[in-house]
Formats: sequence, C-alpha cells, structure tokens
Amino acid sequence: MRACVFEGRNRFSIQEVPVPSPRPGEVLIRVRAAGICGTDIHILRGEYFQDFPIVAGHEFAGEIAALGEGVEGFTVGERVTADPNIFCDHCYFCKINKNNHCLNFAAVGVTRSGAFAEYLTVPAKCVFPLPERLSFSEGAMAEPLACAVYGVQRSRIKPGEKVLIFGAGPIGLLLLSLFRVSGASEVIVVDISEKKLELALRRGANEALRADGSEKKRLREIAPFGFEVVVDATGIPEVMEKALDYLEPDGTFLLFGVAPRGASMRLEPYEVFRRDLHIVGSFAVKKTMQYALNLLGSGAIDVRDLISSQYPLERFGDALEEVLTNKDRLKVQIVYDS
Repeated sequence: MRACVFEGRNRFSIQEVPVPSPRPGEVLIRVRAAGICGTDIHILRGEYFQDFPIVAGHEFAGEIAALGEGVEGFTVGERVTADPNIFCDHCYFCKINKNNHCLNFAAVGVTRSGAFAEYLTVPAKCVFPLPERLSFSEGAMAEPLACAVYGVQRSRIKPGEKVLIFGAGPIGLLLLSLFRVSGASEVIVVDISEKKLELALRRGANEALRADGSEKKRLREIAPFGFEVVVDATGIPEVMEKALDYLEPDGTFLLFGVAPRGASMRLEPYEVFRRDLHIVGSFAVKKTMQYALNLLGSGAIDVRDLISSQYPLERFGDALEEVLTNKDRLKVQIVYDS
C-alpha cells in the first residue's frame, strides 16, 4: 500500500509499505479521507512526542476492510471513523476518568501508524459507525470536532455568557459553532484573514474582527469588563498573552491552540490571583467522539464549508505547502481513490 512516511524532522516520502494485519481486538480500515492537523505539522517538525519514522494522520474516515480475532459488532464494508486516542482503561488515570492522561497512552498517527496511508489498524473499542448522512470527508472532521467538544466542556460556559475566540481556522470555527449551541449570548472572533472572518459571520459569529490593532477598541466596547470565556485557537504564545487582557474576573481562559514544545508566554501571577482567573488546557479528547458524531449526524453542526481543499496522497507535499503558506485555507484533506 502507499503511505506518506515522516522519516525525520521536515523529511517525508511516499513509500510502498505492507498492508497491516489486524491483531485480536482490532479492525483494519481502508482510509477514504484524512485531514491534516496542526499537530501533524508539529510531528513533522519533531515538536511533539512522536518517534521517527512514523506515518502520521489521526483525523480520518473509511470503511472496514477486515476484522481481527474476537471483534464483534462491526461488519466488513461498514463506514466508520475512530477516536485515535487509545487508552489502556486500567491505569490510575483511566480508573479516575482522566483517560486522556492514560499512563499507557497511545495514539494513531503519533505512537503508531496513522491515516496518511491507504490502510491502518485501530482497536475496535475506538471505532464508531458513521451516521448515514455523512460523507467520508465530513466523517474525517469528527475527531477535530470531538477535541473542540472537550474544550468547550473545559471552558465551563454557561448560558448567556460572552465568548471571545482568537483564531478562525477550522478549530476556531468549530468552537464558534459549539459555543453557539451551548448557549453563549455572543461569540466574537478575531483573525488576520478576511475570508475566514467572513465565514465566521456566516457561521453565527456576532462580530468578526480583523487582528490589525483596531480590534482592541471594539472589544472594549462589546465587553467593557471582559469576556467570561476567552479562547486561543492559534497556538501562538504572543496571541495568548494579549488574549488574557480581555478576560473578565473569574473568567476562563481556554488554551486550545497547540504551541510548540519549549515555547513560553509571559504571565503575571499576581493578575491571576487578583482577577480570580481560570486558565485551562484541553488535551486531545476524553470520550467525546460520540457527542461529535451526534452533532454531525443531527445536522446541528455542519462542517462541509470548513473543508477547503483535497489532494491525493501522492500530492502530500502540495497539500502541506497549502497548510503552511495559505493564510486563508481551512481544512486540507488527503483523499483516496474509491
């Protein structure tokens, strides 16, 4: 089968590799669509906790090609997606419902081969049937949506509260939609891309402001005392530092964007103390895939306008270039022949 192998820092190639065989309790999935995530860029740059070589890709959908020994409840040919996070279910953290901090944590596309290949294997316990109305491309958006669902849970949003989001990429726009269905009275989005801001308005943002310095005055007019929830969806430490200034006392700052390992931001501890601030992270997912699929399957959240382009695996380099250089791009996916 064809696979894009990350060989080392900033080095990859399309190779022929053996089709994996499902072990007991696993399923073999023929990948139909796989999204390129910011985490994949960190992996390629050696900024994550992966080892090289690795086949990355953890946002995907496809169909079951084979069942490992003992797998029940699935059939060959069934349309599925999967939670790429594999928890042991028996360590200390799994037993206290902190599965995403599993001491034996493994992840498709990070610690084991992922979806930038024609086939991959996944434990059956991580596999979810795709709702009938979803295409494979939409199904590949379930994992990023599940991450956003967990982030919104961590934000402690309450009906009627105001939310400010920095970053209108795919994740920022998913968070926008989720905060809207979670009862936020206003959601304001800030970004540098006019096209993304226009899409944010179409997806329900009350206002979409360009990050050119002029947004500061308008944000103070909208929320003189700050926003109850402020979200960073950029992963840029300098943006995170500025975002804190717009947080209301006793508000929650959700650090959702993934900054490179070793990056730092300035934080004045006295301000956290004086303003009763809640600063929370949001790592991966914690049993939120089904919620994401419920939202997609019901039509409560639509992701079709978040997929900006698709490439065959052989053009992974072109897809990567778009991710890295096009500030207006949204989700870029790798798609496979039928």
